[in-house]
Amino acid sequence: MILLLRHGETELNVQGRLQGRSQASLTDAGRSFARDTARVISRELGEGDCVVFTSPLTRALETTEIISAELSGLKKTVVDDRISEIDFGRWDGLTYDEIDAGWPGARDAGMPGEWYFKAPGGEGFDAFRIRLARFLDNVTNDSREHKIVVSHGLAGRVLRGIHADLPKQETMSLPVPSKAFFILQIDGGIKEVVVE
Repeated sequence: MILLLRHGETELNVQGRLQGRSQASLTDAGRSFARDTARVISRELGEGDCVVFTSPLTRALETTEIISAELSGLKKTVVDDRISEIDFGRWDGLTYDEIDAGWPGARDAGMPGEWYFKAPGGEGFDAFRIRLARFLDNVTNDSREHKIVVSHGLAGRVLRGIHADLPKQETMSLPVPSKAFFILQIDGGIKEVVVE
């Protein structure tokens, strides 16, 4: 079983800023969400052995630390740069208004979410998808019973699209809920688990 979750809320989330590769700590709400998520995950996994794969970015590492403290079957934590958020280049840390002011019309062209991959000095969709697909292939073939992946909003969206074999447009239309995580099922299905 693979559980895919996004880090908790950060100060940059609160400010409406693109985080990308920016380092940001969790807010109190973000830490609370991580604790709530850990409790739900513990119920889902039971006593089975698990490994946590995490992005090296601060917000993911903090989320991982909180979740790991709650898991009785945790055997290992692996930090993997391949599940870092997309590199937004010069747009990292900017708000939508700041992007619109500096690059008029850049967010208006193409299919929904296409503009994420047009950032000056940023990462394109194909490169982003390839690194995430390589990670997912490795994790899928990992023999451990339960795998928890702590990543990011856009990275998680693309990971789900890869898992379900969705085309780019459908992938970019997937929701990114702030109070849920996903179970990637063996048959390619995806189950959303709400965290309350």
